[in-house]
Amino acid sequence: MAKRSQSKKSSEKGKIDKPALEKKPPKWFYAVPFVIPVIFFILLEVSLRVINYGLDFTQFKVVSDYYPDKLFLNPDIPYKYFFNIQTAPSVLPDGFDKEKKDDAFRVFLLGGSSAAGWPYAPNASFSRQLKRRLELLYPDNTIEVINCGISAINSYTIRDFVPGIIEQKPDLVLIYAGHNEYYGALGAGSAVFLANSRFLVNTFIWLQDFKTTQMLQDFISWFYGLFAGDVKTIEQKSDGTLMSQMIGESIIAFDSDVYRNGIEQFRGNLNDILKTFSDKNIPVILGTVTMNLLDQKPFVSVETENHPSAEIIYNDAKRQLELKNIEESQNLFFQAKELDALRFRAPEKINEAIKEYADKYNYPLVDIDSLFKVNSLYNIVGYNLTVDHLHPNIDGYRKIADAYYEKMDELKILPAGKRSEISREKADSILIANFPFTKLDSTLAEFSIIALTGTYPFVPQGTPNYKMLNYKMSSLVDTLAAAVFNKDIKWEMGHANLAEFYYNQENYIGFLREMDAIIAERPFFDVPYENVIVRLIDKGFIQESIPYLIKLHSIKASYFTNKWLGQVYLSLENAQEALHYLKNAAKYSEADFQVWYNLAGAYYFNGDIQLAISSVERSLRLNPKNPLAQNLYTQLKGLQ
Repeated sequence: MAKRSQSKKSSEKGKIDKPALEKKPPKWFYAVPFVIPVIFFILLEVSLRVINYGLDFTQFKVVSDYYPDKLFLNPDIPYKYFFNIQTAPSVLPDGFDKEKKDDAFRVFLLGGSSAAGWPYAPNASFSRQLKRRLELLYPDNTIEVINCGISAINSYTIRDFVPGIIEQKPDLVLIYAGHNEYYGALGAGSAVFLANSRFLVNTFIWLQDFKTTQMLQDFISWFYGLFAGDVKTIEQKSDGTLMSQMIGESIIAFDSDVYRNGIEQFRGNLNDILKTFSDKNIPVILGTVTMNLLDQKPFVSVETENHPSAEIIYNDAKRQLELKNIEESQNLFFQAKELDALRFRAPEKINEAIKEYADKYNYPLVDIDSLFKVNSLYNIVGYNLTVDHLHPNIDGYRKIADAYYEKMDELKILPAGKRSEISREKADSILIANFPFTKLDSTLAEFSIIALTGTYPFVPQGTPNYKMLNYKMSSLVDTLAAAVFNKDIKWEMGHANLAEFYYNQENYIGFLREMDAIIAERPFFDVPYENVIVRLIDKGFIQESIPYLIKLHSIKASYFTNKWLGQVYLSLENAQEALHYLKNAAKYSEADFQVWYNLAGAYYFNGDIQLAISSVERSLRLNPKNPLAQNLYTQLKGLQ
C-alpha cells in the first residue's frame, strides 16, 4: 500500500503545470480578423468617394448649376442596371423643386419605354399630357409630374427606385409596367443577366451604390481583357437597336422554366414595391399593360409537345377574322401572342399579377388593356392605337392619360387648390389646340419607328433596314429631323432652327408652335421665353407676349421680366401693374435710362408727380440727350 501511494505521488509530481499556457486570449483577439477587413473596405470606400471614382448613382440630384433649386432623375442612373453596355438608355428631364412647396401636387410615374412615351418626344408622353391637364384645371397649384420611365428596364429597377421616390414626398405614384420582365435589364431572358435569384439580383443592385463594387467590376473587366482582348459590351456586339441588343434568350417557350422565372420575378418585385408604398401610406394607381395583337405577328414560333406553333395560330386568327368569326379570332390572336417565344409582349399572367396585387394592397387599377380593346375594331388592338408591337400612338397615349386622370378624379386624389370652372369638353379642346408637338416631332418619331421595325427582330437578323434606306427626304423638316436623329444637333436646336425659318418667312404661328414645344420640354430654361418675348414685342404683338412674360416671371423673376412686364402694361395703359414691375426693375444694377423713363411715366399715371420727376431726372443722368425724357421732364416740372 505504501509503495502504491508513493508511486501515485511520484506520478503527480511528474505532471506539467499548464494553467499559464491554457489562458484564453481576450475576446477582441477573435474579432480582429473580421474587423480589419471591414475597416479596410470602409476606408477604401471613403477614399474612392473622396476622389469621385466611378459614377454617382444618387437617384435624384441637381444636374446643373443653372437650376440649383431643382432635382432631376440622375442621367447616370441607367448605368446602375445596364452595367455591361456602353450607351445606356436616357432619362426624361422632368425637374421638380428641391424643397416641396406647400401648394405642390407631386406625382411620380414608374415604368419602361411606354411610360417614357417612346417613340415620341417627352411632350407627347401620357405623363406630360396628364400634367398639362392638371395645370389647366388647377392653375394656382404647382403641378409636378416626374416621369421615371426608362426604356428596357423592368420591375428590378422600379423596385430599386421606390425608397428614393418615398424620400421626395409624393402625393401619388402611377405605375405602367410589365412588358420588360424578360428582356429588360437583369430580366429572366435578358442579355444583361445576372441570376434567376431575386435575392441575388436585388443585392447586386444595392451593392452598385458602393464605389468599391464599381472598382471591382472595372478591375475584373481589365484583368479579363488582358487574356481575352477587349471585353465586348452589348453595344459592341451588335449595331442594332437597344431592343435587339437586349435579347439574351431568343426562344422562351410557353410555360418553360425561363417563362416561369419571368413571371415569378415580376410577382415578387411587384409585391415588394406595393408593400413598401402601402407601409408608407402613399397612394398608388396601377395600370394593366396593353399590346398589338392584330397587326404584330409572333416574332418567333416554336412547336412543342404541348403547344402548337404561334405563327400557325396567328394565321388561323386572321382567317377567322376574315370569316367574321370574331370571338374565335379574338381567342386565337390572344393565344398567338401567348405562344410567341420572343417575349417582348407581356404574357397574360403579368396583367393577372397586376390585378391580384392591386387587390391585395387595396390599390386602384386602371385597366388600360381593356380600354384599348374597347376602342378597337372587334376588340382587337392593332395599329389603330399602337405604332409597333406594344408602344401606343399619340391617340393611345392620350387615352392612357385620360384614364389615369379619371381614376384620380373618381378617388379625389387631386391638388388641394381651387379647381378651374371649365368643362371637360372645353379642357379637351384647349389641350388639343395647344398640344406642344409639331411636324418635326412626328417626323422624328417616324424615324425611330423605322429604325426599330426595319431591323431584327421585326425582320430576319442581318437584313438591311430597307425602310430607312428607301426614306425620301423632301423638306426642311426632314433634314432637321435627320440631324436630330443622328445626334448632329440637339432636339431643341432643331426646333429653334425651324422656328427661325418660320419667323423669317413671317409665319408667326409656326414660329410660336416650335418655340412652345421647346418651352414645354424645358420649362425652367429662360432663353426660349426671352426669345419669344423679344420677337413678339418687336413685331407689335404686345398682348400675345404677356402669357410668356408672366410664366417666365413665375419661374425666374429677373430684371428682364420686370422691365418688360412694366413696359408692356404701361403700353396697355395699366399703370398700376406697370408701376409694380418697373419699381422692381429699377432695383437692379442693370436698370438703364429707358427703365427710369418708363417708371417716371408710371408714377405720373398713378398721380405721383414728385416721384415721376425724380425718376426722369435719373433717366437723364444716364442719357442726357434723350429728347423724350427731356420733354417729359419739362412737362412734369410745369405740372409741379
